Amino acid sequence: MTPRATLTLGVYGSASTWVFNVAREMLNAAHGTEQVAAYYADSMAKILTDPGVIGRYVVVKMHNGDASLAGFIHLAEPLLLLSLRDPRDAVVSMMTRFAVPFAQAASGVGRSARVVLACAEMGFPVLRYEDRFFDRPETLDTLAGALDVALSPGVKAEIFARYQTDAVRALAASVETLPAARLEGDPAVDVYDRVTQIHRNHIGDGASGKWRARLAPEEQRQLCADLAPVLARFNYPPA
Repeated sequence: MTPRATLTLGVYGSASTWVFNVAREMLNAAHGTEQVAAYYADSMAKILTDPGVIGRYVVVKMHNGDASLAGFIHLAEPLLLLSLRDPRDAVVSMMTRFAVPFAQAASGVGRSARVVLACAEMGFPVLRYEDRFFDRPETLDTLAGALDVALSPGVKAEIFARYQTDAVRALAASVETLPAARLEGDPAVDVYDRVTQIHRNHIGDGASGKWRARLAPEEQRQLCADLAPVLARFNYPPA
């Protein structure tokens, strides 16, 4: 049975938007767009107080959750689709794509990585950015199985094509041409599509291990120390 609630919870820069959109599109294809509500929200209260969720399947993109997340998981038993990237690379990604200062990026990524770690310890599987899951059509079979939806190979191929890297890069480059009702954000800072959550600066270079060359030695030492439990649990090099 398709889970009533699906949470796509990922570290910043871990292709969590890809997971969100593929899950959203699969639910739309299986159940109809009128039966699916999609959100970006780190507060479950925002979801639970929206009457639009009643009678619909819900998919939520989040990076951190809030204090109610653990209780919501226990009571509602949602499907969690976790995505992870070496958090040191995620920090560099936030700094280069969105001009986020190091301290802010380190704090946000660290918080997100620790939430993903906690959810992984609950037994939810993790999609690793370094495995390039978003470049592999077979990932759609894995997600379809988790969502308990039966889709034809053609439908899965269409969804996969819509969110391949080049297609997302093209959408990101032209996001400001979308209808005004779909746009959010400050044009002077960042603009994004409220449907897909794709930002103007959405796609980076995709490199792994770049933190070694792009972070100062002291920044590297700080992250390796602060993130030691995450790095150890997911077999990232400690230094």
